[in-house]
Amino acid sequence: MLFTVHQKIAFLNQGFLGRISYLLNSIMTRPTSKVPFDTLLLEGGSLRCAFTAGVLDAFAAIGFRDFERIYAVSAGAMAATSFLAGQRKHFIEVATNVISDGQFIRFSSALSEEGIMNLAHLFEHVRRHHPLDFDGAAANAQNRTVRFVTTDAETGNPLYLDPVKGNWLRILWASATLPMVTRGRIKVDGRWMFDGGISDALPLEAAIEDGAKRILVIRTRPSGLHIQQSWMDYFATYWYRENPAIAALYESGHQHYNQAVDRIAEGGKGEFHFLEIAPDHPLKSDGYQVQQASLWSDYHHGLIKGLDVLASF
Repeated sequence: MLFTVHQKIAFLNQGFLGRISYLLNSIMTRPTSKVPFDTLLLEGGSLRCAFTAGVLDAFAAIGFRDFERIYAVSAGAMAATSFLAGQRKHFIEVATNVISDGQFIRFSSALSEEGIMNLAHLFEHVRRHHPLDFDGAAANAQNRTVRFVTTDAETGNPLYLDPVKGNWLRILWASATLPMVTRGRIKVDGRWMFDGGISDALPLEAAIEDGAKRILVIRTRPSGLHIQQSWMDYFATYWYRENPAIAALYESGHQHYNQAVDRIAEGGKGEFHFLEIAPDHPLKSDGYQVQQASLWSDYHHGLIKGLDVLASF
């Protein structure tokens, strides 16, 4: 469904709730159509995934979930789990709660075992106050490919893991474990691993190799935005100098990422079609000094973008 100029003006002149109502009405009154994508790919980005959660909650609100494959990285894997479990608002409620308690992000813990971001505290909070429905997630993962990306801590190779009820939480933890920011590595099924965003932040090629042709990508950076090697990447290159495979990830990983960004932005060629849902501007929840209001703002931005895309099908 495409908006006319007058419809777009009317939409933009409304407040947030008015926009949501307008889009929902547009979606719910159109004929039901088959999901036009076979694969959903979720970028990571720590708390920036509040945007991702908003998009996925928009999808869940109208039952738009029949993807054959789901690939997710880092915090994107956490958002994917809530989506599969049918737990709308789970990600944003957990994020805003742990930000407010002052225990999740602590610069005074930078040199501790847990690092600046305390994932142990995060998952303990989830266990006690916002339990994930792993039974529901596992049930909805049946008859489709669900893969979360981690990085082999020895070889630096990306690992594409299929979560099951028994190891789902452990894989989530591994996929979000960022060296020098959180606990450095996690062992899953006898293998040490860490954040998948270091080795394959946008696993487009992995999805294509598994048969994906029509891929919907939810980004946490604006479309086409390239990244540079950060000061932490420079430091990690030195820190891991005795393991050239890991050091190389920090030295040239941004180039691999930028190539994937460009390929997604091109939209695909021939039998391949890529569509990205990306924020219109850099998200407010980036970095380590994030406020609740910023998380809600990015979440609401994701809701609008998700519904806007659904209305266009």
